This record gives sequence, C-alpha cells and structure tokens, in this order.
Amino acid sequence: MKKITSIAFLLIFSIGFAQNLPLDFESTTRTYPFTDFDGGVATKIGNPQISGINTSKTVMQLVKGPGAVWAGSKITLSAPVDLTTDRIFKVKVFSPVAGIKLLLKFEGAGSFFQKLSSPITTANVWEELTFDFSAEAVNNLNNQIVFMFDFGTVGDGGPNSTYLFDDITQSAGTAPILALPILPLDFESNTETYPFTDFGGGATTIISNPYPNAVNSSSNVVRIIKNPGETFAGSVIQMAGPIDFSTNKIIKVKVWSPVAGKKLLLKFEGSPTDFDGGAFETDAIVTKANEWEELTFDYNSPTLFPPVNNNDNKIVFFFDFGTQGDGGPNSTFYFDDVAFSANPLYLPSFANSEANIYPNPVSNQLSIDANREIQKVSIYNLLGQEILTKSPKSNKTTLETSGLQKGVYITKTTLDGKVSTSKFIKE
Repeated sequence: MKKITSIAFLLIFSIGFAQNLPLDFESTTRTYPFTDFDGGVATKIGNPQISGINTSKTVMQLVKGPGAVWAGSKITLSAPVDLTTDRIFKVKVFSPVAGIKLLLKFEGAGSFFQKLSSPITTANVWEELTFDFSAEAVNNLNNQIVFMFDFGTVGDGGPNSTYLFDDITQSAGTAPILALPILPLDFESNTETYPFTDFGGGATTIISNPYPNAVNSSSNVVRIIKNPGETFAGSVIQMAGPIDFSTNKIIKVKVWSPVAGKKLLLKFEGSPTDFDGGAFETDAIVTKANEWEELTFDYNSPTLFPPVNNNDNKIVFFFDFGTQGDGGPNSTFYFDDVAFSANPLYLPSFANSEANIYPNPVSNQLSIDANREIQKVSIYNLLGQEILTKSPKSNKTTLETSGLQKGVYITKTTLDGKVSTSKFIKE
C-alpha cells in the first residue's frame, strides 16, 4: 500500500507541474517556466484589467526594457506541441497602443516556425489574436512558445512597452491543412499545394505551360511578373521541411525569359541562423530569349558567403534583380522543374522512389517492396536527422514505426548503390 501511495503521489506531482496547452496561468501548483531574452521581462501577475473577454484572475505581463528591440520571453512545455491536425492558436492580449503585432514562434528540437499576428485593433482593451499555421511548414518536435510584442521596435520599459497576454489555446481550423512540397518541384501535383508568397511587387501564378518544347514539355509552370517600377520583386515558396545540402549542392531550374542576359537569383532562407546571415544565394544567367533552358546553380563554391546549411525551408526567386520591371511582356518570366542535379557525383535528394512503401499514412509498421535487393533503408525526420536504419538484404522489409511521433518522414532506400526516396505520414 505504501508503494502504491508513493507512485500515486509521484503521478499527481508530475501531472500537477506539467506544462501543456491550453495555458490560462491560473494554477497555484504549476510553475510556468518562462525564459526572458534580449531585454524582455515576463511575470505572472494578478489581472490588472479584468474586463471584456478576459475576467481571469491571473495573466502574464511582458515588458520590453529600454532600448530593447527584439525583447521577448518563451515558455518551455513538458512535451512538444502536436500540430498534426490542430494548427490554430489563439491568444488574448492587452496592449497600451493600437496597431502593434504579436510574433508567436515555436522552437525546440525541430526547425523553428513562426507567425506574426494581425495588428491589435484597440488600445487598452482585451482582444483575441488568431494564428493559423494550416498553410505553414511545421513539425511536432518543438516544446517552446516564444512571445514577442512589437517586434523590431525599440522598447522604453514604461507603460507603452508593457503588454499582457493570457489564455493560449490550440484547435483545428476550418481550412484544410495544406500538404507542402519537397524537392523536386514540378508544379504538377493535384494533392500538394505550392504556397508562394510574393513580395516587392512580384506576382506569381501557376499556369498551363504557354511555350512547351523539347526542354520543357510540362503541363504546368510558374509565371512571375515584375510590376511597374519594382526593382527587387520576387516570390518565395514554403517547403515541407529543411532542404538537405549535405550531399548535393547543385540545383537546376528550367526558365523562360523574353530577354537574353537576364539573371535568376536563387536564395534559400528560413533557418534560425538566417537572422545572423544564414541565408545563402547565387545567380545564373539566362542565355536564350523566348525559349526554355535549364540553369545551374552551384553552391559548392568556397567563396560563397555565407556557406550553405541544411536548415533552410524556403526558396526565393528573383528575376533580373536590381532592375526595374514594367509589368509587361519584358518583365514576365517563367520557371519550372526545380531539383537537385542528377549529376552522378551527387546523391539526388528527394528523387522519385523506385521502392513501394505502404501503408501511407502508417501507424505501427511500414512495409517496403522493391524489384531488387534492398541494401539499406533509413528513416529521416524533416530536419534531415536519421532516426532509424536497417540493412535487409532482400526485396522486402518492414520497419517498426509505432515509436515515431506524428508527422511527415522521409525514407531513403538504397537499391544497387543508388538512393531512392519517399515521403510518408505517421498517424
């Protein structure tokens, strides 16, 4: 009896101090382990503004110290946040100034992801902000939630830099969760989405190929237009996870330009180190007008600064960088078939698989069949980390997946010395 009582006490103790969503900051037994950074100070206090949509007794206060630009605080949860189905987050906020935004960021063992709220509409009134990650590249590895008010603006440590937040919840949205792409990109899928975000006056659309030829007979291509007067127009696509440059640093892109001599600047960004210059880029010259050609982007150069990393999950496209567009035919470009080089000196990343994997989605056991001997098969998460490997030396094998967290994974299967890749979902 004494042993059972002790175990029960430990269970109650651990549950009482567990930190998971939703968070209302009302518990008197739980701790709320916030870590402040860059001049931010977070404190649990009695609600000084009990009114409207928030009559809670306690809330969190976040103060941006004098001169602090990137100030914030983050809470560490007892387990990673599961975004397999629930990707809507809501936070109640109280701001002394209207128009500012809250940056909500998730960090931890996986690649970070974040979203900026819409502007707070009214000063000195509780309102609820919504963060929808349905169309974002997320993972189920991160157990830290970061809060940053008025991101990029200098704080003064006074009333105008003092914010309140409360009641962080997670739920399923009404919009479908988008299946984000991996390399190679051919823009032909009916199930994946291609989430381009335009900037600087760029306008991107996936359309039927208007100029099919021997180089590119694809049905669909991407059109990007530089609008009048725009110099740095472009578009960025969000990938399902970080792009692995560890074995292959050459990218190929098919392009069509109305004018020869233009350049396509290809940039990779999205990693946590990008705030310190971690994004990397290079360009290639279009040599032909009014016909498809394939450009090569070599990131092997020792002079490339900063060098490549394996953490970036966004690809940026700039045509004719630095030159003003006119929004017409001479500022209309097309691209397609973005892929790692098929050069045999490099292992292709995310090539079409020659192995059959099933079921997909999978719960407990993944089966793999091939028409020849499987020398090796490995499972990787979207960070490129190998989490399981096996050398079956046969045409069929099974992998135990019951211990995997929910999410998207990559299999790399070695057949006759060549690597074939597939994507699967763990339920």
